[in-house]
Amino acid sequence: MGRKIAGAACLLTVALLAGCTGWMEGSFTSVTPHMEAYTATQPADSEAVKSYEELTALLLRLVEEHVTLASVDVSQYPDTLEEDLEKAIAQSKSEDPLTAYAVEDIRAEVAEVGARRVASVTVSYRRTELQVREIQPAWGADGVRAKVRQALEGAESRLVLRFNGYQSLDLNQYVEEYYREHLDVVMECPRVTVTSYPERGTVRILEISFQYTQTQENLLNMRQGVQIILSSAAGYVRDQTSQRVKAQRLFSFLAPLINQEGSTSTPVYSLLCQGTGDSQSVATVYCLLCTQAGLECQVVSGTRDGEPWYWNILLLDGEYCHVDLTADLQTGELTPRFDPEMEAYAWNIKQYPACPVPEPPVPETEEPGETVGQETLPEPTQEETEPEETAPEPETLPEET
Repeated sequence: MGRKIAGAACLLTVALLAGCTGWMEGSFTSVTPHMEAYTATQPADSEAVKSYEELTALLLRLVEEHVTLASVDVSQYPDTLEEDLEKAIAQSKSEDPLTAYAVEDIRAEVAEVGARRVASVTVSYRRTELQVREIQPAWGADGVRAKVRQALEGAESRLVLRFNGYQSLDLNQYVEEYYREHLDVVMECPRVTVTSYPERGTVRILEISFQYTQTQENLLNMRQGVQIILSSAAGYVRDQTSQRVKAQRLFSFLAPLINQEGSTSTPVYSLLCQGTGDSQSVATVYCLLCTQAGLECQVVSGTRDGEPWYWNILLLDGEYCHVDLTADLQTGELTPRFDPEMEAYAWNIKQYPACPVPEPPVPETEEPGETVGQETLPEPTQEETEPEETAPEPETLPEET
């Protein structure tokens, strides 16, 4: 950046004569906190910058106010002005989160205007004022997760956060986990893209994009339909106390809804409201129904006959068992299975509870005694079992003759 020739100085003087209007009303801005009226022959006063710290602070403020063009009085700045301008612009673009996110480029030109030196600063943006105002504050990892949860539940496609106290987060994994745990609320698991502005620092702006196959309106309507059916399923087993009866009734509730095989990006809605599903969506929805009814249930990922397959493990009356609803749909009867009966299936046995064959019930032992019909006779007493002692027969003496 060098000083401009006299012609450029004249043009800048003309611009300054018009600089009394605010930046919202034109392309040129005179950055003055409290503007005073001047005569038509006097240029508008511009903010004076005397040090590097004031220069960097000014650049940040221009971006915060979304200013596109400003004139700055640098008459009292040291001879390092040109060097410092380059350094301040580079620092702002690489270290300030808002500048890194919102600004496309910053340029500055220095010219002599009468007895003054004036820097003309031009800022071009890649974000609109509305997009800048949409940035939400988030403090720490928990604050970011809370904002992401809100966005997922609202099926929002975009979220921009000012992340104070930056920590590295795997938001893709977090979104997948939250989706699996809230199938009644989040209809589709989106693809997540995260961009950080800047790439270093304890304060950054995160631009998070959620890519869905459905529109926001469709996803919210889908959720409403799903929750109506889930409420009906809950009412179907509300008065039941037996866990086995609950499991059977939920199977009976779900089975008639399924009419064709297929996979979709919205498995819960597609199965409950359209009747379309595969083994994964069937196991997933059945697990959702069981959990809602207070039953302990898991989705098992494995293979059946060498092909990818999904089923459930249920805890019924204290015993774990396998339940394959997709297979049971053909018979119309829920069939609990145990590990020895799962020859055609393969799964990571360390990841899921074991399902051994239950031990047969131990028969009740009878109290000692003789059973006659339904009556039990008491044991004989010692007196009854021992022979009674009898007095010896008296000897017969011969008669005397």
